[in-house]
Amino acid sequence: MPVECSAVFNAGAVRFNGQYLLVLRVEDYARQVNFHVATSRDGVRFEVNPTPIEYPLRAIEQQYGTYRFDMRITPLDGQFYVCHAVWITGLGCMIGMARTRDFVKFEPLPHVSVPFNRNAVLFPEKIRGLYARLERPMDEGGRIWVTYSPDLRFWGDAMPLNLPTQVWNWRKTGAGAMPIKTAAGWLTIYHGTAKTASSENYYLGVALLDLEDPSRVIAAPKKFILHPQEHYECVGQVPNVVFTCGAVETDDGQLNIYYAGADTCVCLAQTSIAALLDFCRA
Repeated sequence: MPVECSAVFNAGAVRFNGQYLLVLRVEDYARQVNFHVATSRDGVRFEVNPTPIEYPLRAIEQQYGTYRFDMRITPLDGQFYVCHAVWITGLGCMIGMARTRDFVKFEPLPHVSVPFNRNAVLFPEKIRGLYARLERPMDEGGRIWVTYSPDLRFWGDAMPLNLPTQVWNWRKTGAGAMPIKTAAGWLTIYHGTAKTASSENYYLGVALLDLEDPSRVIAAPKKFILHPQEHYECVGQVPNVVFTCGAVETDDGQLNIYYAGADTCVCLAQTSIAALLDFCRA
């Protein structure tokens, strides 16, 4: 890393101007968070911009003080929309959104959600004429919900996803990468957690959601697709964590899943959309 960095993780990912682009969550030695853009021609070797994104504060953030983290990126309407968590001092965790055309200048949208809410990602097209996003209110069950908006400001018509409870996701679930549209449904990579004797372990799973009603789960395998097993996934700021905020399809048909290991480093897992669809259908 070309900047002071105690941890870099939970990166949003997208294709931009013929390259792979990550927006990294970078923590310095005071654990202050900045977003940095990283670009790559091959999706593996990245060059990190040492200058952090300049991101204007909303009025509520100016009043209370804040930090942002865990950005997801969605191309939509000729622009790129980002959803991220906003921790506002004394108020809690909320969802913030912004848009950009160049990943240099960002326009924050005025809306922030009520607390406590996080893990939001926007669908790449409207559903039944409305914008749609997945999010995770901090309810007792820790479940993923889908909400809709006519204008990206007012959100409602909320419905929980009927994901089946598995041994590895019984504690909570949360949206991960931007849903991928396929003929079979919205292919969605998400995280699930389960308490163990020593920690709360994070896993990645995959599900197929109905194209017209994403709250309806078409398929959700009982098995996870990734779990902490490498040293860098098990040892770090938060042990036993794999966590994704973005996945990008490559030119040769592979799917690059960029994920965090132990809330400390950025990792890469490779599969394909076809393989994940087969896994859902099995």
